[in-house]
Amino acid sequence: MSPQRTPLIGIIGGYGSVGRSAAISLAAHGRFRLRIGGRDGDAARACAARLTVRAEATAVDATDTDSLVRFGQGCRTVLDCSGPAHLLADRARRAAFAAGADYVHVMGHGRAIDPVPGRTAVSAAGLSPGLSGLLPGLLAQGLCPGGRFTGCYARRGAFTRAGAVDHLLSMEHGDGVPMAVWRGGTVHTMAEVEENFLVPGVSGPLVAHPFLTGELTDRARELGLEEARWYHAFDGPSLPGVLNCSRDGHLSVRDVGARAEQLVRYSVRDAAGRTPYHVLWGSLEGVDQEGNAVTRTVLVRVEDGSRLAGAVGAFAAAAVSNGQVLRGAHEASAVLSPQAVADWLRRCVPGVSVRQTTSTPPGSFGSR
Repeated sequence: MSPQRTPLIGIIGGYGSVGRSAAISLAAHGRFRLRIGGRDGDAARACAARLTVRAEATAVDATDTDSLVRFGQGCRTVLDCSGPAHLLADRARRAAFAAGADYVHVMGHGRAIDPVPGRTAVSAAGLSPGLSGLLPGLLAQGLCPGGRFTGCYARRGAFTRAGAVDHLLSMEHGDGVPMAVWRGGTVHTMAEVEENFLVPGVSGPLVAHPFLTGELTDRARELGLEEARWYHAFDGPSLPGVLNCSRDGHLSVRDVGARAEQLVRYSVRDAAGRTPYHVLWGSLEGVDQEGNAVTRTVLVRVEDGSRLAGAVGAFAAAAVSNGQVLRGAHEASAVLSPQAVADWLRRCVPGVSVRQTTSTPPGSFGSR
């Protein structure tokens, strides 16, 4: 394919930790031209110069519609790695469509996305939401409908301020239901915080908060799961207290800023002198086509979670640019291939570990 016909993917926030990871993944793929964008044009150019493929760079302001439209012109797809997503809302998506490009966002912002004729939008294409919502489908491949899924996102490491704001606002804007579990086709509240939650690959117990995400509810319904649970787990004594306070009532804009600063400060305190990690873990107890009871697990571990978020966003942008996603507005966990994403992470993310296991209890043949 000639350089002029090679699809161009523009990355907003392209020199940030998530955007840089996405750019590196797409450069390794080698089938796209790249445009790196951010408020600091010099930083964007420096990032583009370090890539293994030729990439252009330009300044773009994620809060300015005209700037976003100019950035998207000529792009096949715009990959949005800017934040906080809940505060920027859908300005970048509307600008991308106005420029004639499709759109992928590594986060969601708690609002439904209206489809636009002839265009594609994929949201929540990051770590959580995103990869987290793909785990049930990855584990359920080839199994009968039903089963019980339990998953967790565990972390030790400092929040960025944008990440802290998005984490707080995700609890405020309907991205999930705190203290809830999916059971028998409905959402049940009054699940309890687990004070001694154990996650494979993590030394020592964690404090795990039940949080039934919207993406897990959708996947549970789609897969016909009998039960589904999701936890946010924290490694350290400080963060759980901040998060408990954040759930006491609705946060004002001023409260969000102050609480985000607390999250950043306390996350640094909890991680001090300790090796950072980000872990996504899932376990599904189900029945295979021969009637055998099976338990499948997946464990994804990396030191820097932005590597995972950027790589999943890059996969989604590549899929959209290649015409592998139907026109319309989608969440990533509903349209991306779970196994293909897992394979992409193994190939494209330095330092990632993706382990999948299957076990069958003795004497379980015909147990259905």
